[in-house]
Amino acid sequence: MTSLRAPNTLLGVALLLGICADLLFYGRGVGVSAPIFVALGLAALLMISRSEGRPGGTNLWLGAAALSFAAWLAVRDEPMLVALNWLALISLLLLLTVGFRSDALHRLPPVRLASRAFLAIFEIGAYPIVLAVNQIGQIPLRGGQIRKLAPIIRGLLLAAPLLLIFGGLLASADSIFASYVNQILRLRLPFDFATSVTHLIMVGFFTSIVGGGMIVSLAEGMRVAPALPAEGDTERLDRSGLAWRVLGSTEAITVLMLLDLLFAGFMVIQGAYLFGGLDSLALTGMSFADNARRGFFEMLTVAMLSLGLLCALAVVTRRESPARRQVFNAASAAMVLLVLGILASAFQRMWLYELAYGFTRLRIYTHSFMIWLAVVLLLFVVALVAARPQIFLAGGFASALVYLTILNIVSPDALIVRENIARYQAALSALTVTPGDDLFGRSSYDENVDLNYLLSLSSDAVPDLVKALPILNPTQRTEAMSQLVAMNHQLYLANQRDGWQGWHMSHFDASMAILRAVSP
Repeated sequence: MTSLRAPNTLLGVALLLGICADLLFYGRGVGVSAPIFVALGLAALLMISRSEGRPGGTNLWLGAAALSFAAWLAVRDEPMLVALNWLALISLLLLLTVGFRSDALHRLPPVRLASRAFLAIFEIGAYPIVLAVNQIGQIPLRGGQIRKLAPIIRGLLLAAPLLLIFGGLLASADSIFASYVNQILRLRLPFDFATSVTHLIMVGFFTSIVGGGMIVSLAEGMRVAPALPAEGDTERLDRSGLAWRVLGSTEAITVLMLLDLLFAGFMVIQGAYLFGGLDSLALTGMSFADNARRGFFEMLTVAMLSLGLLCALAVVTRRESPARRQVFNAASAAMVLLVLGILASAFQRMWLYELAYGFTRLRIYTHSFMIWLAVVLLLFVVALVAARPQIFLAGGFASALVYLTILNIVSPDALIVRENIARYQAALSALTVTPGDDLFGRSSYDENVDLNYLLSLSSDAVPDLVKALPILNPTQRTEAMSQLVAMNHQLYLANQRDGWQGWHMSHFDASMAILRAVSP
């Protein structure tokens, strides 16, 4: 653990942020509280780093990126998108922690960066406790007696979580013991004991996370090894770089070429009917659903496994000569092109399926994921030819952030409503209407809209769903309005519970749209 000029200041700031976290998050939904807390944490890190004389390096952009995804948590409500935003936020903050004073991330060895990030997870939890215990041990007592009380305090700090854990387990194991514990805990206090403990746990957790993150961030960062090794080190470095290359180029090239032939044969057959469109598909006797469900996920799996295989071969294969290296690169590039063709086939299948049955979350996520996977495959080829793996790793990470940002901007649930309603309107306009026809009672998927599914989406979809109300028949409109009013009531209750800390743009927009719809 790095030595600090003012450890008490760091612990004090971490405690204040822990209290802020309790005020922002306890018993509330996540909303505007997320970007506020992340902004406070980043500002505290910059302030502490300046006071310690340990400013950040070239990776401060990670903080800005983390703040952007924290802001999206206050904007989007779709569950999968929220989970991805959380994953991006935590990953960016972890990378900022380990790379705050390091060289640019794309220049660092990937294995070293990954191991450092893994170790930092444990350090973040342990370092604040160690620092706090050390500081308590240095507190002098009156009369010149030093550290007499410190061991007891340290013992209490160490015993407190253990007492909670083991006490809870023993109380669950024996009802009589649990009754005595409950009697002890039911002391008449001016506050609720269980609630107070929960607040303390939450404050302590965030204090530890924030304090540990700042301590790890201020440690000496990772640096790239010198470009020119010292005399006598060349042979050792060369051996280290070849340590993973256990497979000969002949074996690897054989594997690649055989798979290239297999994929090429598959693409020849695919081109005969799939890319011919709906008429060609009809000749096969398969429905849209059979065609998509039978092959889509299998082809997507082939594409992902192929990328993993290419990465593995690039790491473990010895390329003994420039000629062997060129052949290996050519075979790998050919495989990437064929896998892109397989992805295009899967993309086409899903597109036909969506044209026939409309859009869902799963279809949108898998469809968009294929586009990102194609970008990653192209990055692999560029990195392989340039012999710079950092292009693949940094480019893949950056493209994932861009992909997730685009998903946030587009909003999958809103897109589902817009596209399904547009498809429904197009189907209605194509019908030949005669007096007495009940358009909304027809069972053909081309002429109906799954209103129940649209109403089950998150609040992101509500504004576009409200706009679509006029095209529904009276029965559907009444059902939709009834569910939207019930949703608005739930949003109102959530807003009352969460206060300003849980303000969420998606919830606000949904409530406003519903209120405008029900207003005369």
